[in-house]
This record gives sequence, structure tokens and C-alpha cells, in this order.
Amino acid sequence: MEDVTITPAKATDVDAIKSILVANDLPTDGVDDHWKTFLIARDGDTVVGCGGAEAYQFAALIRSVAVMPQYRSHGIGRKLVRQLLDRLASRGLREFYLLTTTAEEYFRKRGFKPIDRDEVHPQLLGSREFQGACPDTAVCMRLVMLV
Repeated sequence: MEDVTITPAKATDVDAIKSILVANDLPTDGVDDHWKTFLIARDGDTVVGCGGAEAYQFAALIRSVAVMPQYRSHGIGRKLVRQLLDRLASRGLREFYLLTTTAEEYFRKRGFKPIDRDEVHPQLLGSREFQGACPDTAVCMRLVMLV
């Protein structure tokens, strides 16, 4: 797994990103609009993981973090999330949100805390994730980084 590299996504990676999301039962809505904020994990020429964000002026929505099954439990997802947060923080963002139906414990270990949807920064409410791409039963979580 040491050969897996994490790099910014290119337009040619969009189909692979969507395939990984479909394979992991995650929505693909909005990927075409936000692929430039995605990072991908690549093993040689094969895209094996991805993670994206929708960055707004004051907050960001972390979305579409997925790793192919045979590559899980090797820290690839953790590296994707860390690099996403670092890239967004370097732009001055300090509030990060996400919706999840299956990875609450995973993100809890990374500092995210469950919150009520009425606590979400208003800028994010217009995103496709909050407009129906994720079910109402998805857990909403937030991470606030201190300066």
C-alpha cells in the first residue's frame, strides 16, 4: 500500500470517482460541479479512493470519502480526509461539516461531532447533499478547527 499516492483529481478522473462512489453506495450528485476539490488515491494507474469537498466562504462540506474494499484498513481514507482538511484550512476555512449514513464512528475518531441539522452553517444548506442527495436519516457532523 506504500505505492498509493494521493493527488488532486483531474477531469479524466471523474468517471473513476463516480464508480468508486457507486460501489460504496454514496451519491454522485454534484461530483461534476465540484470535482476540482476532490483528491484521489491512486495505485499505479488505478484510482482506489477519493474524497471531496464543497468549499464555501465560511465553511466546507466534506463529501464522497470512499476507498475500494480491497484497499481499506490501510490508512488511505485517513490520509484523504487529513489532506482535504489541510487544503481547506490553508484557505482559511475552520468549520467542516459532513453527512453520513455509515461512517459516523470513523469520523468521530477524526474529531467530528454529531450535531442537529439546524446547527449547520447556512451556506451549506443549498448543497445537493443537504437538498436530498443524502437521506434525512444521515447523521450530520461538524469539526471546528482552532486557529
